[in-house]
Amino acid sequence: MIPFLTDAPLEELAARIDAPFYLYDGPAMVAHARELRAALPSCVDLLYCVKANANRSLVELLVPEVQGLDVSSGGELAFMRGLGIPGPFMSFAGPGKSLPELSLAIRERASISVESETELHRIVSVASQKGTKASIAIRVNPKHTSKLFGMRMGGQASAFGVPEEDAAAVVRQAIASPHIDLDGLHVFAGTQCLEASALAENARQTLDLAAALMTETGASFRHVNLGGGFGVPYFEGQPDLAPEVGGAAIAGVLEDRRLQDTRFSQMRFVLELGRFFVGRFGAYVARVIDVKETRGKRIVVLDGGMNHVFPATGNFGQLVKKNYPIVNLSRVDDPCLQDVVGPLCTPIDSLAREAVLPRCRIGDAIAFLHVGAYSYAASPLLFLGHPTPQELLWNGVDARVVRPSFTMGHFA
Repeated sequence: MIPFLTDAPLEELAARIDAPFYLYDGPAMVAHARELRAALPSCVDLLYCVKANANRSLVELLVPEVQGLDVSSGGELAFMRGLGIPGPFMSFAGPGKSLPELSLAIRERASISVESETELHRIVSVASQKGTKASIAIRVNPKHTSKLFGMRMGGQASAFGVPEEDAAAVVRQAIASPHIDLDGLHVFAGTQCLEASALAENARQTLDLAAALMTETGASFRHVNLGGGFGVPYFEGQPDLAPEVGGAAIAGVLEDRRLQDTRFSQMRFVLELGRFFVGRFGAYVARVIDVKETRGKRIVVLDGGMNHVFPATGNFGQLVKKNYPIVNLSRVDDPCLQDVVGPLCTPIDSLAREAVLPRCRIGDAIAFLHVGAYSYAASPLLFLGHPTPQELLWNGVDARVVRPSFTMGHFA
């Protein structure tokens, strides 16, 4: 079983706190981020990807540990500004930015990752109307991406980024515009990579691409965004990528390149990470409300399902459905095969298939581990009108509610 990598007493908390709930271990997140920071050279800036988990308390906890935030919508940008985070601290990426979103980003002086030639034209138009310059990076979709990335955004036809073969022409257009400040290059080839060697190779390919574009266009990038891709192990047999190992792999590539090519010697480099900062430090806890023995299967029904922890269904990027780490917090004896489902009126509300767990009984607390990222944020929370799970943050001593449960209507 993949462990819950925190010191939070999950069993004790589950015994006294009403489920369903999420629990995040704040001190463990911070320590993890600092381990990665210590493994990287000072020329690397870390960005936290807000889309992974936008809970205000988690963002405020991580902001002092990073050099910026990656946002993917005008809503995220506005929310972060509402927390007092300045626009220049943010990088805005995403393939479908609206004119109001671009206007907001330019006004707040956030850096915009340009995803297409037509988006560049829209940015120029908005900046021209405002009589200002927009700070941008050109996001490039590379021709090749390692197969060791669990989810690939590059190496294929994609909504993400300018195709590598068209990138030089777009870079030249950006350089020529008086309303554009071309700050950098952005390549996010894929995510959920657990092999340090693949992360290093991706960094090399990105720097090769940056060098080729600078040579071909005369551009002088002030930063290169290497993307992210640092993964979290969800399934048995997957390796655990330690922060010092992943950081050392990137550091080695950058050290070599800065020595070989003086154009990189004063350049900044960016890693944008979401899942890696928060994924393994979150757990979702729900309670058993029914157990059915039917047609040769033991089916355990929880009071929360895909509406709370959608990725556990296998419908969030998995090619082959596998069970997330799952434990019965209420007992340790008599393990058997059990299917775990939620309370929703849909067959896709299936959270674990043939999971080996201590024989579940009504009232038991069941935990899904490593769900700190893309779980609460990616779930259809209002589907069928069930209450949302409350979110709690462990501070090393106790847990406090950092987002209460919301219900569409009170009932008793």
